[in-house]
Amino acid sequence: MSNSNKQVHFWNYVLQVAETLEASPNASTKAVLRERLSTLQEAYSEDLDPVENYEVFVVVKLCAAIERALSVED
Repeated sequence: MSNSNKQVHFWNYVLQVAETLEASPNASTKAVLRERLSTLQEAYSEDLDPVENYEVFVVVKLCAAIERALSVED
């Protein structure tokens, strides 16, 4: 898969996460969010080169920080 295609898949997944959260404002939202953040980190962790893919690097780092913060609350 080309880098351009990977970028499109990445941003589509990020958008899907946002839309899923908007559509499920209930008690399961936190679990859904943690699952989606984890999936995003696993799927794109190999692209964590800030020189090549700075935006992906930043979003994946943010997702990791949010997931850690959510797990501390449990």
